Amino acid sequence: MARTNRLIKIPIALVLLALVAFLFVRSARDSRANPFTVERAQLTGWTLEIEAASGPSSPLLVLQAPPDFSNGLFRQLFSRAMESLSMPVPAAIPLLLEGEFDRAFAGRMTPEALLDVARSAGLGAGALQPRCMVYRRVSSPERTRQIYFALFDLPAFAAFRAQIGDRLAAGGSAGAAYDPAALSPAMVVAASDTEFNAWLPIKADPDKDCLAPIVAN
Repeated sequence: MARTNRLIKIPIALVLLALVAFLFVRSARDSRANPFTVERAQLTGWTLEIEAASGPSSPLLVLQAPPDFSNGLFRQLFSRAMESLSMPVPAAIPLLLEGEFDRAFAGRMTPEALLDVARSAGLGAGALQPRCMVYRRVSSPERTRQIYFALFDLPAFAAFRAQIGDRLAAGGSAGAAYDPAALSPAMVVAASDTEFNAWLPIKADPDKDCLAPIVAN
């Protein structure tokens, strides 16, 4: 009888453990799906910068966020996920990557000239409109990597990338070296390691990829 009781208790314990694990995962997922909040004042004062790029996937031109904007989102993420995460400092929206510049623009336009086009397209002026937080996870036998990034409704971003593509075409350059749609207006908020540029270029579909909305107070 005692052995029978033990045999009954083992599957019951396993079911209970599975239920607890399921409820924990669902609670974490639901928590992450709640809206993130930012202060409205943090949506202005973003600055255009030329970065010292270190590789093909490194940003060359960026729209840099005020520190309070990225810090606030990172704190909210950490309180929900309760995971060991790293934050890029400074945080920024990549506008053009080093590899894109080397393939298509080097010898035709300088970074400074490209920055002028970004400015004329409206980047760095007015308030930004964040749309949502996106989460991605990539697993391999060696490790599992995770990233959270903020996605924006930013028409000036698309206008800038289209305009520099038009300049290439007007100059007779091959368009295959540059795809205006290859990059989305996204800013890395946190990742499971510090290899932030390894995720670039980021291409996201807000209708499919959004984890949670970002709303301004």
